[in-house]
Amino acid sequence: MAPGQSEAFSRILIDKALEFSAWDLLDPKQVTFELHTGTGRADYLLKDKLGRVLCVLEAKREELDPYDAKEQARGYAENLKAPFVILSNGREHWFWNYERADQRDAYRIERLPSRDDLERVRLKNLQPPRPLSSDVVRPDFLQRLKHDLTLRKYQIAALDEIANIYDREGGRKFLLEMATGTGKTLLCAALIRRFLQTRNAERVLFIVDRIELAKQTMEDFAVVLPEFKPVIFKTARRTGELLGSSVVVATIQSLMVDRRYREEFTPFYFDLVINDEAHRSIYGDAREVVQFFQATRVGLTATPKAYLKNINLEELGEQDPKALEARQLRDTYHYFGCKPGFPTYRYDIIDAVKDPEGPFLCLPKIFDVRSDITTKALADSGWAVTINEQEENFKVQDLERKVFTPARNRLMCEAFLREAQKDPAGQLGRSIVFAVNQAHATTLTKIFNELQPESAVTITSRIKDASSIAKEFRDGKRKERIAVSVDMLSTGYNCRDVLNIGLMRPIFSPTEYIQIKGRGTRRYTFKIGHTEYEKKNYFLLDFCGVAEFFEEKYDYSIPLKIPREKEATPVKAGATGEAGQRGEGKESAGEGKQSGAATREIPVWEGTDTLASREVLEVGPDGQKVDVMTFRGSFEQDLRSFAEQDADMKAAIADEDDDAVETLMNERFYHRPEMYYSPDKLIRSYGVPAPTPAFVYNAVGKKPLPTKDAIVVDTVDSIAARFNLRYNEQKWLDATAQLVADDPNALQRFISGDMTLFTASQFNKLGGVRALSQFDERDDVFEALRQSMLVRQSLLTV
Repeated sequence: MAPGQSEAFSRILIDKALEFSAWDLLDPKQVTFELHTGTGRADYLLKDKLGRVLCVLEAKREELDPYDAKEQARGYAENLKAPFVILSNGREHWFWNYERADQRDAYRIERLPSRDDLERVRLKNLQPPRPLSSDVVRPDFLQRLKHDLTLRKYQIAALDEIANIYDREGGRKFLLEMATGTGKTLLCAALIRRFLQTRNAERVLFIVDRIELAKQTMEDFAVVLPEFKPVIFKTARRTGELLGSSVVVATIQSLMVDRRYREEFTPFYFDLVINDEAHRSIYGDAREVVQFFQATRVGLTATPKAYLKNINLEELGEQDPKALEARQLRDTYHYFGCKPGFPTYRYDIIDAVKDPEGPFLCLPKIFDVRSDITTKALADSGWAVTINEQEENFKVQDLERKVFTPARNRLMCEAFLREAQKDPAGQLGRSIVFAVNQAHATTLTKIFNELQPESAVTITSRIKDASSIAKEFRDGKRKERIAVSVDMLSTGYNCRDVLNIGLMRPIFSPTEYIQIKGRGTRRYTFKIGHTEYEKKNYFLLDFCGVAEFFEEKYDYSIPLKIPREKEATPVKAGATGEAGQRGEGKESAGEGKQSGAATREIPVWEGTDTLASREVLEVGPDGQKVDVMTFRGSFEQDLRSFAEQDADMKAAIADEDDDAVETLMNERFYHRPEMYYSPDKLIRSYGVPAPTPAFVYNAVGKKPLPTKDAIVVDTVDSIAARFNLRYNEQKWLDATAQLVADDPNALQRFISGDMTLFTASQFNKLGGVRALSQFDERDDVFEALRQSMLVRQSLLTV
């Protein structure tokens, strides 16, 4: 294609993109083409309603990077007194609000702004926002709205990490990987308030994937963000409340219906878009919705989909670029601008259980209970049985799909009632049981109520008023103690006093297993009279060998399979990519049709079933394997494999030769294309400013990893001994070391010699700056701290 033809083709694409954003290309009062200015020729001029030039759009050939035309376009814009620049080759667009001092560079956008968008941004320029970090977040940030709302240290750390990247690096994509039950909604409320109060946002969109979650979120936002008039999109669009709201909560489905997001909003309408359960809302049809809005994006999830994990990206890019692109499109980390396996901020269940200020979550006590049928169905050979004079063979994923087993269902319900944890009042603890499908859920509910009248209720999407029933069950307004569900309660359902989770269906997806376990991890305080009882754990009653599968059989090193795109017909088992290691896909059949029901009548096994085994497993503070197979778990697994295969490394570890371990890690292990391990990522992920050998020895089980507090204490004791410090002087050193280890901003100020650091509250208790002036050797002591391993390792993450 000749250069002229190539640019002409780019302009066709640009014309379509402008029309998509409601520009009328035939109206010269809106768009003018190829105007000659004092500094050259501007390709497109986009005008406001008074005919003034709002934006210069510079078009480039499709094969050129439009970003390179930035300064050229700014020259045109300055000459025309246009506040904005767009750079485009038709496929890729860049937007530059160059008059704003805090927007020193253009940034990538996926949709062109409308006229209303540009006029709104121009008005914002008259009163530019404050830095996000100027709105200081402390534990009491939300307490004026509700006295018992206290932000935890890790929530503040997540907020500050976003603020630092937003203010200093101009970052506009963030991923928070946080365990279920760690207060993501409260954290988001604080984040939204921070954006709105600093004027970095005027309107916020919070996207969820189910209306139940939208209603639950609204309950919290109504308390924490009342002056911003939060609304649910589905109802507000009919009542006219959208216009007065700064916070819109919407399901992805309500935005997609008839492409309402395009009718109701413009690409720049929202300044901040937050995706709850982000691993489910960034691909397929939903991706079009999310990409439409040109806003700062924040993803929330406990279980990101790592489609680039265990993949050699360079090799795949050369061999099959389309396959690499497909993985990039679905990878949660990649979508939110993060490297594989490394979110903006991570706080997993192990962090929550081990948090020195906590624990904030609890772990399960696992009851592995198997019947004779289940045991045989779990075996490689399957359950061989004769039904209606036909020989059949069923695997565990076939039970209640291809064969009904009434005796097994009754045995599971009896065992559940016998083993389930009681609450402090002696009642059956509140419980959630997960069934194979709608028919199975109904069957189990009937059996529970036969065994113990009014003990169970079915809560699935096919039950009338299911959302109301779920809310009443959560709030303790129903007499039933067991909720039987399929998928509806597996994510985002916040019932804090749940004491039992029943798995009466197999699960093959780690994501689904973690999400379901998350229904029980929240802490809770039971009150009976004047006595309080803390929820220390919950019981996971596993009737399908799920825990054993993920602990012993699931191969975490295999790259996730790319799912097939959804078709018009229901997706059958095997279509989801995270599973496949028992020959099936995601095992939740959904709450609709039964698999196989359309092809033949499902037989019923009329025989008996007996209890075959019962095993109780106490889960320790390090959690289960499935809990840690994120960045840390993958690192430890890969490191052990590397140490076994590399003779030099094996010898260095055996000799505890720190220098050799460090050298070999740098030369042979770090920065490999599969996971891009590096010292700074390890420090961030573990939250410990330790040297590389410490992580290595911990991974191979030679030495436990020291805690951050232990490293601080060792550092302070070592420096104090070297300089023979007095008690008060060591207090100054200790307070300084603690602060720089916990606060990246304080660390940078300390490195630069900023003495205003010592006006912080912890130093006032030591007498303030005046007392510090009497610390004769402070310069030498602080320089020793700057050169310490504690500070040097901490600096890797700044």
